[in-house]
Amino acid sequence: MKLENMNQEFPKMPDAMRKMIEQEVEQQLQKKTSKFTGRRVMIAALAATLALGTTAFAGVLYRMKSKQVGTYAVKTTQEKEAGTENETMQPTGESHYVKLTAEWLPDGMVQTEEGKYSFEDTYAQGGVSMLCYYMDTGDSAFEMLTQQVVESETLNIDGREGIYLGQQTLSNELTFNQQLYVAYPDLHLVLEITAASDVPKEDAIQIAEHVTLTPAEQSDDKDVMMCYNWSSYLTADEGQEMIDESNLPVTSVSMEHLEKAHPMGEVLDISENDLEKHPGLTAKVTDVQIGDNRSMLSDSMLGEDDKQAFASDGTLLPVTLTYVKEGDGVNTLDQVIRTEEEPQKLVCVTVDYTNTGAETWKDIMFNGTINILEPAGAEAKIWRADTQTPSENDAWTYVAVASHSFNTEVGLYDVKGGERSNNYIDSLAPGETVTVHWAFAVPEEKLGEMYFDLGNTCNLTSDLTDGYVTDIRQQAQ
Repeated sequence: MKLENMNQEFPKMPDAMRKMIEQEVEQQLQKKTSKFTGRRVMIAALAATLALGTTAFAGVLYRMKSKQVGTYAVKTTQEKEAGTENETMQPTGESHYVKLTAEWLPDGMVQTEEGKYSFEDTYAQGGVSMLCYYMDTGDSAFEMLTQQVVESETLNIDGREGIYLGQQTLSNELTFNQQLYVAYPDLHLVLEITAASDVPKEDAIQIAEHVTLTPAEQSDDKDVMMCYNWSSYLTADEGQEMIDESNLPVTSVSMEHLEKAHPMGEVLDISENDLEKHPGLTAKVTDVQIGDNRSMLSDSMLGEDDKQAFASDGTLLPVTLTYVKEGDGVNTLDQVIRTEEEPQKLVCVTVDYTNTGAETWKDIMFNGTINILEPAGAEAKIWRADTQTPSENDAWTYVAVASHSFNTEVGLYDVKGGERSNNYIDSLAPGETVTVHWAFAVPEEKLGEMYFDLGNTCNLTSDLTDGYVTDIRQQAQ
């Protein structure tokens, strides 16, 4: 079970689009929690049961229970007491909404969207994420298996039954490693709270103690969210919900597509590189500088977390690669095989944005990422340290990367605008040019394989086709 899959350091741009989408996709696809069904996991014969108090609703008594499965997995259920009346709920396919209010948050934590909260100084990274399951198949149908559990506790959450689960971590990196489940049988709901490692256990529990849920109608209220129908959740991996392959991550591009990359200094038409069109908007990569000292960057580019990437003399620190043998999450945990340091270089890219049109444009979102592309026959593979594959004789199965707050995918920039003072140009008049300076941490050995992508689609193939990519490969010294 890959621990780095829980790493939730989300891109800094754009908050309104890319960061939130990538955060939600990464968290839902990689979260180390799965449905528990008999055919998928065999319950240990001597499973220990931790029973909580009972909750009464409409003549039915419920217990929220946790059972140890193997050594490192826990099954959480909500069970009806023997001898009580049967439930008659049937799935209807209707959508259910709830108003979720967090009446207490730790100092410095703010709401980013419905059900999501993070600390202001690490906006859209870490924090807590909440969702509700609507038990349309009956309250006692709730079953959830959580793997790699190293700590579990039964809770009384403001008179409601709850379970706290802490999961394994291998480093000090920001990870979502805490799960809480709270029963709301009076509303046919189960509240799930996923907390990151930057939230102390005591604070995560206190947040849960101060959550209020109220049935609501669909609205634009930031506290109103749609619940997940349990019947839909159960069928999510049974082939009932088709995956749109066009939305899967791009892992390689054809050499034919790669030849469409522009040379440095060439003007790119980016007038349609956004949800909002900007006729006449162009971009041009004018310069690339390579170095390893903080002095290359303006102070406006660096947040407090970013400064941690540099030694006291300003030198960019290496990143740590941890080679891990993956456990099954039930009877074995992940095991560190070895660690090594990977030297990094600062890659500073200068981009000129020019309005060649006749209209002044406002709130222009801009993006920039560096793709490392390794030629492999008729295609070029997108390289990332955490997607390396082991050889036949290697003991490790995956690589966890303790990266800096900025890397090839998340850059620093010096032009900031919009409501959140992030990657937006506030205004660009006809004939006006705004220069944006970017900075990335790139593995030193990969400087000869860099392509700079200005696209907003997160899809390299389409960005190459649309002409948003510039070849910035550096020759070996």
